[in-house]
Amino acid sequence: MTYFKLILGLDCGVDKSVCQSGYPENCFNCLSKKFSETNFLMDLIEVKENFSKKKRDVLLYKSIWRKYQDVSTIRHIIILTKGGLPAFNMAIGDLPIDPTLISGFIQANLSFSSKELTFIDKINPEKKLYEFEYKHFHVLLYNGDLCRMCLILDKRASNYLREFVSNFMDIFENKYEDKIKEVEELCDTSVLDSVRSIIENTFETGMNYPLTISSLIPPDKIENLPIIQKAIYECAKELLKDESYFFISHLMTTTSKLLGVISNEEILWNVRQLMIENIIIWQNLENQKPQLEKQKKRDIFQTPKEISYLTEDIFEIHDMSYDDAQVKIYYYMKNGEIAENNKAYQEALNEYQTALYYAKEFNMDMKINEISLKILEISKINRDVELNFAMKQADKSEFKRNYVIALKYLLQIRDLLINENHSGENDKQLKAINRRIKRIQKRFQ
Repeated sequence: MTYFKLILGLDCGVDKSVCQSGYPENCFNCLSKKFSETNFLMDLIEVKENFSKKKRDVLLYKSIWRKYQDVSTIRHIIILTKGGLPAFNMAIGDLPIDPTLISGFIQANLSFSSKELTFIDKINPEKKLYEFEYKHFHVLLYNGDLCRMCLILDKRASNYLREFVSNFMDIFENKYEDKIKEVEELCDTSVLDSVRSIIENTFETGMNYPLTISSLIPPDKIENLPIIQKAIYECAKELLKDESYFFISHLMTTTSKLLGVISNEEILWNVRQLMIENIIIWQNLENQKPQLEKQKKRDIFQTPKEISYLTEDIFEIHDMSYDDAQVKIYYYMKNGEIAENNKAYQEALNEYQTALYYAKEFNMDMKINEISLKILEISKINRDVELNFAMKQADKSEFKRNYVIALKYLLQIRDLLINENHSGENDKQLKAINRRIKRIQKRFQ
């Protein structure tokens, strides 16, 4: 046998601040295990910390991103006693699972698997991790000394998730040994109710739940946030204008569009920091279901904003004569002119659009042309007002070094210019705005 002395730099993929095994006391055992899996025999490992902040940050971002990727695949968590009793049952998504049914399925698979053990399996310690397919889902089962943990997943578990579950169960069984035995003896599953908060905090299942902004944030806290977290906060506020909640994937997409140059891994890490600080908060999906159903019904029956002012007129038009329609058109056109003179352009646009509706219903071709030209004119004025306002806000915010708000308005300007760029007349402005956006986005790097 030939021996070598190697000096290696190894990225184990886990930052010391989130290491489940315990840094640095258990680094030797952890690394020895990894090396032995590849047939290396290690007698001595010396652990030195890398002080590169940039590398450490990248490791942190990767660690949280990997955890998010794993958590987003979890649909259900069940803890079973050794006798097969579902002692704890927790839905992460809206997947309906019968814990009794799944426990019977697991018991059958464990019995079958034990008969299929290879010679190597039999001389090793008791097998801990099993994986099955259940319908179109994947089941990851950890067979502990006192109980079993079952994860229902969208896809096969990653190596990181398998190791994470193993570490969690070692800690869990040590802490809840008495309660697990009590459940087994009394068949009382309420004994483990408190486990929910531990699982939620350890697995960070909140990353799967609907999110919102806390109403209890001190005024100066947002001002003192790092610039990327300010951007995330602003994007969260924008999302809440349309819905009473948002999901982490939507927030990352919106923030990525705003910041441009920042990776999703770094954005996610900063979202997590805002969750740790209770600026962005989550609720359990089971508690959210009534609210989500209420929101869904409100969305179904809500009249679209753009035609809400027509609601009453739509019902009376069936009994209306041609002359009555002309009177209505005159009335709405007059209202539109008054609003236009008062520079209330959106209100004027609404009045003209109502007049156009009547003209179309009664096939008044001349009136349709007249009103349509008026609408085009007002739409252009309204768009110019919106552009000028957004540009002033962008200039003002950039001057005050409030780059998040400046970017927000510049992106709004870019969208307006793109929508109106039918013949390429806005190309020059668009190029200038894009250069300005990129210049400001570089400040976030």
